[in-house]
Amino acid sequence: MIKKYEALIASDVLQKAKKLIADDKDHTIEQHKALTLVPAFSRHEELRSDFYQKLVEAEGFKTERDAVNNVYTVIEGTDPNGPTLYVTAHIDTVFPMDTPLEIKMQPDGVSYACPGVGDDTAALSQTLMIMRAIRDSGIKFKGKLILGGNVGEEGLGDLYGVKEFFKNHPTGIDGFISVDGFPRSIIYGGTGSYRYQVKFHNAGGHSMCDFGMPNPVHAMGRALAKIADVKVPSKPWTTFCAGVVDGGTSVNSIAHDCMFMLDIRSDSKECLDKANEEIMACIKAGVEEENARWQRDRAIEEDNPYKARPNEVAHADRVVELEIVQVGNRPAGSQSPDISLVQGAANCYKAFGYEPGMIAASSTDTNVPISLGVPGICIGGGGSAKNGHNLMEVYNPTGMEDGVFEIFTMIAGLLGVEGVSEPMLDKK
Repeated sequence: MIKKYEALIASDVLQKAKKLIADDKDHTIEQHKALTLVPAFSRHEELRSDFYQKLVEAEGFKTERDAVNNVYTVIEGTDPNGPTLYVTAHIDTVFPMDTPLEIKMQPDGVSYACPGVGDDTAALSQTLMIMRAIRDSGIKFKGKLILGGNVGEEGLGDLYGVKEFFKNHPTGIDGFISVDGFPRSIIYGGTGSYRYQVKFHNAGGHSMCDFGMPNPVHAMGRALAKIADVKVPSKPWTTFCAGVVDGGTSVNSIAHDCMFMLDIRSDSKECLDKANEEIMACIKAGVEEENARWQRDRAIEEDNPYKARPNEVAHADRVVELEIVQVGNRPAGSQSPDISLVQGAANCYKAFGYEPGMIAASSTDTNVPISLGVPGICIGGGGSAKNGHNLMEVYNPTGMEDGVFEIFTMIAGLLGVEGVSEPMLDKK
């Protein structure tokens, strides 16, 4: 397969595309900066989807846009029986819509900083670079290419963009590539995650006058203490984290509500479900123990000399109630590294002289297709970035053109090129 890629790289049409990509670098950098300045917090991507759609259409490509604001173009192949490949970069960022956005050149005179400039706006701008190279080189892929941007990869976006795409395309996709990773690396598995908002509430009251009432904060503390002692396997890698705690009224109040946000992850669906079951039991036990503790000691409440409101709050309203809301469900998935998509990508990098980093699993848009049985990988784009998810995120475009040409070559190899090569991507 490496030799096939080497022959493909040497072909006239690929060499033409290589020059076009190199000559297009400055223009792409300007588009990248412009895209970065359009806010696109997860589940609030409409403005950036609008802008990206206009940029795609300005290049002469017809666009399709679905109900959740995924935007893509479809480039038909010359062989109706050829494979179909979906290549995408995510439109959204982790930064809220009111985050100040300003491009700040760095001391090296090349790099520039702005929230979201790297993840994943750099790759999104590079999809435009690929479109122009396809158009201007005259290359004809044998298979069909779907190329564009998707929403909802970050945080509580919960991969809703790619979920929507595959809901609308349950069949007919033979391979999926998310451009959203480390340079010259291949993620070929999906780390699954369940995310919850766990709420505790009752009527609340005064810290002294209502002492003896079950306390939602104490119930939450009991639950968190139990969760902290849960044992999970290191193989497959499985984790849990209570990442946000909130609630309460004042230092001298029994809170009427409180909550924490919980993240549970695993590279294995079986282990994810097992950890989830154990942690849910911990949460419920914490509430039961807090209520039982004060049920046993009702005399404390009844004998309270400072009890100001003896009958205002019914006993049932003093009991801590539990509400668990699932806010994220990223499916886990695995596939063999020997499948044609993974090997095609790996051998493409090898043909350029690089040994790609092979990452068995991570949490990316690729989770969705893999969980559905569709081959998928996540790869890095051109250039380099640092300080991801940081207000001082920095992107360095040095080598951008090389990385983009590698992706262009990968697409060409997987889909095949009329008069040059056969597809390396297997049809499902």
